[in-house]
Amino acid sequence: MIPKGVRINLYLKTEDSDMAEEINTTESAKIKQKELEAAGKPEETEDLRQLLITAVEAENYEDKLKLYDKALNLDPMYLDTWLQKGFVLDRIGRSEDALACYDRALEIDPDHLGIKCLKGFAYNNLKDFEKAIECYDEVLKVNSEDIFSWYQKGSVQENLGRYGEAMKSYERALEIDPTDSLIREKQMKLLGTIYKKGTLTDSPDSNFN
Repeated sequence: MIPKGVRINLYLKTEDSDMAEEINTTESAKIKQKELEAAGKPEETEDLRQLLITAVEAENYEDKLKLYDKALNLDPMYLDTWLQKGFVLDRIGRSEDALACYDRALEIDPDHLGIKCLKGFAYNNLKDFEKAIECYDEVLKVNSEDIFSWYQKGSVQENLGRYGEAMKSYERALEIDPTDSLIREKQMKLLGTIYKKGTLTDSPDSNFN
């Protein structure tokens, strides 16, 4: 769903969406591993990978963060570490710190669309909805088929009371994947909100039909 290796699953366990971490050897990790092996550092590569695996398996978030910091001490240019550290920070409510990690990751790979998606999620958690939408729009300019960004953009627009725009975003996501029952459920809930109000005059999208 997200380009260049960052894999994110959506779970709508409640009315709000929750993100679940799916840990895989990503494209960036493979590239980094090849670079280190070419430089004669396979042991360092294995150490980094093992640290990340151990961090994923750790149940305590503080333990995870310590392991990520240890990995970054070994190699501050290891992209996956910044991504995973940022994700954990966002999950525990330290979204501003998460954004700092994502910005650092973008310095390493400025074209990484997955990082921009993660930034959008962090801004959403900070209730900086306009900046969140800007992040998703950046992704959609490059990849108009990114269903995650369409879904998240719709969710943020809904939070802003821009129900017509949100509905169009959900519809676009369902055009890409008509079988996505989670997004369809979100769309139906929004329709219920619209019908309950009977009008969209409270929304900038009062002309939605």
